[in-house]
Amino acid sequence: MTGLTTPVQTPVATPAPQAGAGRWAAAVPRWLQASLARRLMLGLAVALLVSAAVLVVLALAIGRDGLRRQHEAAAERVARLFEASLQNAMLKRDLDGMAGILTSLGQSPGVAQARLLEPGGTVRFASHTRAVGSAAQAELAGLCLHAGCKPPQPRLDWRPAPGGDQLRIAYPILNQQRCVQCHGTADSRPVNGVLLVDFEPLAPVTPLGGPGLLLTGAGLATLALFAAIMGFTLRRQVAWPLARLAAATDRLAQGELSARVGAPAHGPDELGRVAHGFDDMAARVQTMVGDLAEQHRFLQTLIDAIPDPVLVIAPDHRIRLANSAYGALTGHDVAQLVGQACHRASRGLDEPCPVTLLHCPVAEIRARPQRLRSMMSLRRADGSAVEVDIEAAPLVTRAGETLVVEVMRPLDRAVRFSQEQRLSTIGLLANGVAHEIHNPLASIRLALQASLRGLRAGDMGRDELVDYLQLVDREIDRCVATTQRLMQMSQTPGQTLQPVALRPAVDDVLALLGEECRSRGVQVHIDIEPAAARVMADEAELRQVLVNLIHNALHAMAQGGRIEVQGRPAPASPESPGTDYQLSVRDTGCGIGPDEQTLIFMPFFSQRSDGQRGTGLGLAICKAALERFGGRITVQSSPGAGACFTLHLRTPQAESAGDSA
Repeated sequence: MTGLTTPVQTPVATPAPQAGAGRWAAAVPRWLQASLARRLMLGLAVALLVSAAVLVVLALAIGRDGLRRQHEAAAERVARLFEASLQNAMLKRDLDGMAGILTSLGQSPGVAQARLLEPGGTVRFASHTRAVGSAAQAELAGLCLHAGCKPPQPRLDWRPAPGGDQLRIAYPILNQQRCVQCHGTADSRPVNGVLLVDFEPLAPVTPLGGPGLLLTGAGLATLALFAAIMGFTLRRQVAWPLARLAAATDRLAQGELSARVGAPAHGPDELGRVAHGFDDMAARVQTMVGDLAEQHRFLQTLIDAIPDPVLVIAPDHRIRLANSAYGALTGHDVAQLVGQACHRASRGLDEPCPVTLLHCPVAEIRARPQRLRSMMSLRRADGSAVEVDIEAAPLVTRAGETLVVEVMRPLDRAVRFSQEQRLSTIGLLANGVAHEIHNPLASIRLALQASLRGLRAGDMGRDELVDYLQLVDREIDRCVATTQRLMQMSQTPGQTLQPVALRPAVDDVLALLGEECRSRGVQVHIDIEPAAARVMADEAELRQVLVNLIHNALHAMAQGGRIEVQGRPAPASPESPGTDYQLSVRDTGCGIGPDEQTLIFMPFFSQRSDGQRGTGLGLAICKAALERFGGRITVQSSPGAGACFTLHLRTPQAESAGDSA
């Protein structure tokens, strides 16, 4: 049995969302939260938009790069064409022709400005005559044009301009063999000059023009087709099976144990296996819930068969199980008791019983998981109270939860001494009785054997025979006295009280318990004044009270000690004008704690110092007997300093004074 809870069909509680998930849920509309298909389509649309944006950016970048490469190739072709024209003009030393070539180049379509620079950076010829003679060393930065340098390659630079990006080509005109006469050798002068051409700004590439428009349109059409196919596939293969699975889950969570996903969702893919597993799990859950319900019915029937009231209580004080005997005792419906707090159902309290005022089994077992007994007053449904003796034990479930099982026995009448209890006490005195009878019988046997030997031999005198017979008579009197003590204790209590001599009653009890006192190493001291003191009581019950008190004292002194039995007339007071008597039994044992002194006179409360478990009825019987005598019993004790029980008894003079009044 793993637990004692009643199986109920309740919706499955969902875990509380985290802080981030809660903020996300608050920002998303409910219609979108309620459908996975909508969220998938929304995610797909967002992915398509992002893909389209990336595609447009890529198209623009690709278009721009293509245009730039075409522009750069055209620039290099133009530069090579004019390089040949310039070299021919240089060979002919036609300076005017060179100026005309630069002017013609500057007026070509797409060219903004053309200049021919010396290796030192001075403009020699230009399409705009005002630029001739100006310095342009910055445009030649990075080009090695001097002796010892490797002939540089043409350099293409893109610069931002008001109309768009502008291309500038710096085209070195290399020194050739045919130019040696004017410019020297190629080793000393590798470059004759640099042709610097600035082209018109290149218009920005837009998605709506040129190849960008074609590429963007084709990409968007492809994405739209992809989105349509993916949407249909997700809806058919994911959203629809998940919707059936979610519907079946909701029905199962609401208590419909027969809910199943169904055959259409059982495909060979992952979702099909999940649906098949869900149906198998639901079938097993339905079977397990049925088995648990059957076990619960059997368990309820089992505890209902127990004649004593039974409760099973959880650590939170909630009742897990109650049998019909408990319902009959308290007048409550057992079905309504399950789930209620025990202090509410049993005592009508809103809070748990205060552990400082009551011996609560749940609190005690929580602190020390062991069996215990306690007394408690329960409240019935009609408001009346019933006293019960509770025997509680811990029950640890497989989950580690410690439940408390309480078995109750109602105490409908005051506890008083019974014939069975008296005979049980006499059984406890068997050791002392056997010793008291065995020794006299052994002496009698020795005396008779000696007498028989003397008579057979004929050498025994009359005086010696008389001595042996007197010894036998004395030992027989001892046996008779012992049996009379037992007979007095086993008598049924009378209906009326009689004057009882205290000293003979005390002597008889100590005679029966003498052997146990000697075996435990306990010394007994008796001091009763006056010696002929008499009290009003039932002699058998008074002897039983003394036996119980002396037995308790012996149990409290496992290592030996001293018992003092003292009797004195009670001091005169308005309530007791010199007519009461006090008989005290004091020991040097372990003592009684303050918390236990209020509980020791309750029935079935047992806290023996020797570790043995008693009946818990001894002091309760003493209290009931003293109350029947018209007296009372009190205790004074502290831990480690022994205990003193005092019997407050009435004297015959007090009874006479009462009758006269």
